[in-house]
Amino acid sequence: MAYQREKICHISALTRHKLRSVSLRDEVVDEASLSGLLACAEVYKLKSMAWSPGTRVGSYEIVDVLGDGGMGKVFRVRHLISNRAEAMKVLLAASSASQEMLDRFTQEIRVLATLNHPNIAVLHTAFHHEEQLVMIMEYVEGMDLRHVLAAGITLDQAVAYTRQLLTALEYAHSRGVIHRDIKPSNIMITPGGQVKVLDFGLALAAPEVRLTMTGALVGSMHYIAPELVSGEGHDARSDLYAVGVTLYEMITGKLPIEGANYAQVIGGLLQRRPVSPSQINPLIPPEFSAIVMKALAKEKQERWQNARDFLVALDAAHLGRASELRVVSLPTSALTGAAQPGVTGEASKYEPDQLSEIALKLAHYVGPIASVLVKRASSASNDLQALVEKVAQEIEGAEARQRFLSSVSGQFRKSGVL
Repeated sequence: MAYQREKICHISALTRHKLRSVSLRDEVVDEASLSGLLACAEVYKLKSMAWSPGTRVGSYEIVDVLGDGGMGKVFRVRHLISNRAEAMKVLLAASSASQEMLDRFTQEIRVLATLNHPNIAVLHTAFHHEEQLVMIMEYVEGMDLRHVLAAGITLDQAVAYTRQLLTALEYAHSRGVIHRDIKPSNIMITPGGQVKVLDFGLALAAPEVRLTMTGALVGSMHYIAPELVSGEGHDARSDLYAVGVTLYEMITGKLPIEGANYAQVIGGLLQRRPVSPSQINPLIPPEFSAIVMKALAKEKQERWQNARDFLVALDAAHLGRASELRVVSLPTSALTGAAQPGVTGEASKYEPDQLSEIALKLAHYVGPIASVLVKRASSASNDLQALVEKVAQEIEGAEARQRFLSSVSGQFRKSGVL
């Protein structure tokens, strides 16, 4: 049957009204296998299409691939008339996608169409192209927070990013939109330090039905609020729990709940109280630590009740000596996403803001690995200019390297560093 299924995947012309039975090597595919075979044929059909740099999709030309997820791919595209760079999200093999996936993608389009906020990636338009559902969104230059954390950030930066995230959620919540998948990989940081919230694919715009398989958890394991694990309803306070997890990770380099497997993580979400950030690092004021711990309360009624209250508390907080403390969150494990022990410490010979600025600009040319390259080069360079020139060698093409060097050097000259 494996050979038979492989062969059918190579028959791109199969259609539902024709595929009632197919004979291959005297074997017959019965009606029970119809859905799976059709999906396979559709996947081949998609793969045979030239979704590659240079391909035109309506009024857009594909430049490169930005990401690949369970619902499809995201491409960087260029509008043929305005020449503007945009992001194109495609629900690949739309005709073979499950109804749940189609509903979720359509829901994301409809939710984003109602939102207009400087900290939320903007939806420009959506359309069908050769049976594929396409979404055109704002192209956000920079790195996601997961990779920014790998390069290291100060606690002041952590608060600044959290404030922008909460401002975006306050706006969305006021319109009945709950994100449901807040996590570092869905938070982009631009070279100028602006936060852009991405991926409203799980967003719930009340009073729509819950778009998820019966009994399935939504969101990413470590950022899911306890009430979702226990089967209770999801509301704005569940998003604020995820913000609390993200802020905890930013200021400690660790996740509040970790485990060797999913069962341990779920058990921890329901039963274990996280270690207070001030216990992990005594430089973090207990008052600030208490703000984070309140966001992580097991019971919804004990958390911040809305994003505005959370914001007000952050604005009133004082980090004192901890404000310039640099925190690095190391890569997570493939199984549970549990972070390896965080590294906290005072700044090295380079200012954290300088390293973050270089990594953000480098990411435009080499992708998320930029933070790793900058971190590695910083330990082998004697001054900032040498560091910048060293990481520039990772960029392909003399012209692109020169653009990077000019951009970084110009930025640092303005600030008086070079």
